[in-house]
Amino acid sequence: MEMNYEFLLETLEKMDISIFVLDAEGKYLYVNNEYCNMLDRTRDFYIGNSITELKNQGYLTYSVWDMVMEKKAPVVSVVTVNDFTNNKIHHFLTTAKPTFNPDGSIRYIYYTQETIENVSKRVQAGILNQHLITDYMINPYPARFNIIAESPQMKQLLEMLSQVSKTDVSILISGPSGVGKEVLTKYVHQNSLRNKGPFVVLNCASIPENLMESELYGYEKGAFSGASTSGKQGLIEAANGGTLFLDEINSMPLEIQAKLLRVLETKQVTRLGSVIPKKIDFRLICATNEDLQVLVEKKLFRQDLFYRINIVSAHIPPICERKEDIVPLTMFYLQLFCKKYKCVKALHENVISFMLSYSWPGNVRELRNFIERLIITSPDSELVISKIPQELKAQGNIKTTAEIPSVYQSTAANMPLQFDKNFSLSTYMNECEKQLLLKLMTQKKSPLEIAEILKLDLSNVYRKLKKYNLKY
Repeated sequence: MEMNYEFLLETLEKMDISIFVLDAEGKYLYVNNEYCNMLDRTRDFYIGNSITELKNQGYLTYSVWDMVMEKKAPVVSVVTVNDFTNNKIHHFLTTAKPTFNPDGSIRYIYYTQETIENVSKRVQAGILNQHLITDYMINPYPARFNIIAESPQMKQLLEMLSQVSKTDVSILISGPSGVGKEVLTKYVHQNSLRNKGPFVVLNCASIPENLMESELYGYEKGAFSGASTSGKQGLIEAANGGTLFLDEINSMPLEIQAKLLRVLETKQVTRLGSVIPKKIDFRLICATNEDLQVLVEKKLFRQDLFYRINIVSAHIPPICERKEDIVPLTMFYLQLFCKKYKCVKALHENVISFMLSYSWPGNVRELRNFIERLIITSPDSELVISKIPQELKAQGNIKTTAEIPSVYQSTAANMPLQFDKNFSLSTYMNECEKQLLLKLMTQKKSPLEIAEILKLDLSNVYRKLKKYNLKY
């Protein structure tokens, strides 16, 4: 095939990696579309511009061009760029390769550039053959606040909350510690008509009982010994026009529960030391890591308050009960911490398999900490992380094939034989394979359990599920 100018130019413009060319003076000679898209700048902004001018304008603090000119050799480095258009800071993996004139002086410098996040995504997708990775898993947060949810439980929960968020009803979110109750509360607030108002949080378990009342209701000057001479606004007042989130409300003392109920019924709050009530308008969302119904039966929580805050109930299951969310959450935190620590890391398939088997007693919070720990403790030279901390591996509760009931029930023998013109051994075997996978899925086997039963690699299982368009 003849390589003409138009073909080469089209090839460069279709690349999803940024490419640009500088001369020995640091002036831009060429930029492709992807390079322009990175910072939302037009081609005209760059052509004729120079690295020196970009430094003077504050876009760069140092550049690979300086390093190439000094070393007169190819250079690979991470470059920090200030994106004034979107008010962000980007970290780009930049590769520069110089070309030389006959006298040995630098002629042109050819560059490729890509964000750390994209590099890490490519590496991870390559390792897992793109069967565990989707754009949603890597970029789960679109322009507006959203939540990672691949499991049926979370999808159903979000669908319900997206509907009730447009109202002002009180919501009670329950679930064990670390599942993301505050994240879900922020989701409701951001999707409500109050999203322009304040979002005020109080963890009832973290405030001493003698201070909780003043924190919630505020006080006038001189209301009690040690009170501020100017008084203080309470959190209920601060939430006026927005959302008040009371986390771990199960820890709230009974006396304060009674006063909170009065506030909810009258829509008024009175500061300590005052007799003048103030009208308030806020949406209340509460969270608990205990069963409030049980606490009501034990007289540890007011029944009337329970019914007042429990107009809509939302329960977040532990992460071990929604394993479909583990890989998307893992990929999100992997990108998050790679960006934070300015590195490129990927997880070996064995690590992913372990994570799908581990019980995660600390839920999403523990998973997040696990990913951060893997990244900061792995050597800088280690691109693919394959080691699992021994203390976690011992707790992994990984199922073995001996613990999983056999599903080999003559799948092929039960398949009808139709020797028509479309029949072939390969189509018949493919159908047998598909039916076997379907049988395992109806028994609610996870992809990891299927891999163990069929003695296949996890990536192979995902490849077959994709091949037959089978979805959980």
